[in-house]
Amino acid sequence: MSDHPTARKNVTAEVRSARSPGRNTLGKQLQHQVLEIVNHFLFSAENGYLILTIQDGVVVKVEKTEKYIITNKSRETGYVKYGKPVSVHPLQAQIVTELQKIQYGQLVIRFANGKVEQIEKTEKRRVHEVEGVHGDGI
Repeated sequence: MSDHPTARKNVTAEVRSARSPGRNTLGKQLQHQVLEIVNHFLFSAENGYLILTIQDGVVVKVEKTEKYIITNKSRETGYVKYGKPVSVHPLQAQIVTELQKIQYGQLVIRFANGKVEQIEKTEKRRVHEVEGVHGDGI
């Protein structure tokens, strides 16, 4: 990295905006961290949900809520799973596709008994994108 002030400022701006230096971001590409979190949750969660909040086509917040229900079965097998998943979950491609379609909103992945129960997408629109009858914003 150069010690030149302009070069340092550009790298800092790229880091703050989650861009890698010198790479043209496509806006619809998901960050590696988001894919890693989603994949880990898909393989490790038993009950709960994962909420991904999107603004300007970028995931800005990930909320994870995991519920532990103690049953006879769980007492025998245990809940805690360690390590990173070695493969890609079958639903990961569908989840990535849905995330890339959202400009503003949320994607909620609900789990029950270790399986994806529901994928819920809530999409929001900005006022300047919507026009009324006479061309006015709603």
